[in-house]
Amino acid sequence: MKTNKKKSSLSTEFYLMVFLVAALLLLRVFAPAFYSINNIMSLLNSFSYILISAIGMNMIILTSNIDVSTGALISVVALSVAAIGKQGAPFGVLLIAAMVIGAVLSTLNGLFITKLKIPAIVATLATTQIFQGVLPLTVEGSIYDLPESFTWLAFEAKIFGMIPASILICLIVAVVAIIFMKYSKFSKKIYAIGNNSNGARLAGINVDQTIVITYTIAGALFGITALIVATAGQRVTTTMGSGMEMTFIAAVVLGGTSTAGGSGRIIGTVIGAFILAMIAPAINYLGISANWADAIKGAIIIISVLVSAAKYIKKKRVITDQMRQLGGEA
Repeated sequence: MKTNKKKSSLSTEFYLMVFLVAALLLLRVFAPAFYSINNIMSLLNSFSYILISAIGMNMIILTSNIDVSTGALISVVALSVAAIGKQGAPFGVLLIAAMVIGAVLSTLNGLFITKLKIPAIVATLATTQIFQGVLPLTVEGSIYDLPESFTWLAFEAKIFGMIPASILICLIVAVVAIIFMKYSKFSKKIYAIGNNSNGARLAGINVDQTIVITYTIAGALFGITALIVATAGQRVTTTMGSGMEMTFIAAVVLGGTSTAGGSGRIIGTVIGAFILAMIAPAINYLGISANWADAIKGAIIIISVLVSAAKYIKKKRVITDQMRQLGGEA
């Protein structure tokens, strides 16, 4: 039974890779300009911040929860680090500040869900409104005329003189996440809660504490994304992260993580994030209206959720059949 589950997981990632390779080959034929150096570097930068947040979102969804406040949270963090960066703070300080602020704000979501027993979708919708409501009160539209020290990551930090350093940060996060989710005891608690929170509680797992810590870790990752996005220019606006949460969720569900929780791997999220990062530039170079980008992402979410639901129903049927067989043997 364990082997079948592994094969199923691998097949999901295999088909995603086949789709990705096919899409890249088609773009080579129909939109060769897609492979220009500038576009590839821009694509890698987009991929880096999408994947970093998608990893955090993946952990949350594995617990059978969700966070739709991520875009608004990123806007708050981006403006916060811009205010710090305006004073000439170096990149290291900005990175720590972004992770801490992101972690604190996301922890609030976890506490609302666990302590106040508010459903995740409702709690994070509420914090979205709070974040979006507070931003205009603290900043009049944007923070601008930021110093060169603030934009160092986007313009000066290049690997081999051209590869964005954000991709190195992304690779470090991805490798750590893959190892952490595969071998740590904490990740086993995450999967257990997603599969059956009541069963996990009976097994001695502190469910509420685990969910809050998961949101905290995810928030730190959202903070890194906010920093990468914010430092791309000398103006940071109150809507900088608006709508990004849908891209992160789409990357996770496209990567094969079950929306019901308890099933999914980081490697699938990596592939899903790359596909999502590819959509906008691919549409642009194919000469299709940019409005189709959001429509395609929406379709991906719907199809992925339907596939996830079908797998969940099939899994439940298999478990039910096994229980019946055991009952018959008894």
